Amino acid sequence: MFGSRDSRAPSDGSAGRSWASATGESTAGARRSFVSGRTAILLTIAVIAVILLALPLREYLSQRAEISSAGAKAAQQYQRVDELQVRVNLWQDEDYVRGQARERLHFLLPGEVGYKVINPNATENKLAEQPVQSQGPRGPWYDRLWSSVNAADRAESSK
Repeated sequence: MFGSRDSRAPSDGSAGRSWASATGESTAGARRSFVSGRTAILLTIAVIAVILLALPLREYLSQRAEISSAGAKAAQQYQRVDELQVRVNLWQDEDYVRGQARERLHFLLPGEVGYKVINPNATENKLAEQPVQSQGPRGPWYDRLWSSVNAADRAESSK
């Protein structure tokens, strides 16, 4: 096997030459193949490994993204809880509650007189400036309806 003579070697006394050159094949012809058998097997194994690892890697990366987004959402929720806790602590103070009752519900302490300004920018009463209608509508409602239909018909026919 190794180190021994090949049994296919020519027996014509050309022991110095290789078997391929003795059979007429050149060494350049043996190198024509770009990919040898071993290389093809290694490439096939590498492709299979990439295919087998692609799905778990994709799942791993998507789960990492979900974890980071869940962490960000949890941080926002903790911040919201802190803000609400501050508001709860404000409502524990009796002075704050009294102030809110005065502002929101217009509560007064006994003996106080409250005034409410409806529109501080309005200096004139617009309702007082409108003329008072001296006459009510004339006739029954169905006569007024029929006259408005006739007026609309006249306006439509004049066009």
